[in-house]
Amino acid sequence: MSRKWERMVSKNTKTVNKNRSKQGIAPISSDPDRSEVFKGRSIMLALFFVLISILLLVTLTKTDGDKMYWYTTLSYMAVGLFVYFIRRPYLKVSKTSISKRGFARELILNADKIKEIVYSPGQVVIDLNGKSPRWVYNKSLNRFDVSAMAARLKKFAEQNQIPFVDKTV
Repeated sequence: MSRKWERMVSKNTKTVNKNRSKQGIAPISSDPDRSEVFKGRSIMLALFFVLISILLLVTLTKTDGDKMYWYTTLSYMAVGLFVYFIRRPYLKVSKTSISKRGFARELILNADKIKEIVYSPGQVVIDLNGKSPRWVYNKSLNRFDVSAMAARLKKFAEQNQIPFVDKTV
């Protein structure tokens, strides 16, 4: 195909995908190896902030709280809700790399830095080369769809010659 034709197809695919997303229909794919994002929920951190907010609310009745005390209490509640609903943890799997949300930025990991991927019931563990900590994604703590994630990571491991250990069988 000529470049002009590829640009035209790409432009039309973007337009159609935009319209399909507005209608709630799955987008069509012009790239079969596009990155796939698996999103979870940060339950523990959100629960921590909400519990602090409740603790401050309970102790407010025993003290003479001013407006700043109310702002602090509501701020903890807002941060907890923000972490739970907006700032969700994710794993993005592309053709040659995987990435996740760090504290301040997106952490990208190329395929050559992965030692192995282990799938056990309810969790996926990505072991890294060197002294880097491993990445653990589980269903109970972060509400990830582990089975779909494992299927995509298996395909990723096959493409990049990474050992994939399936402990479910």
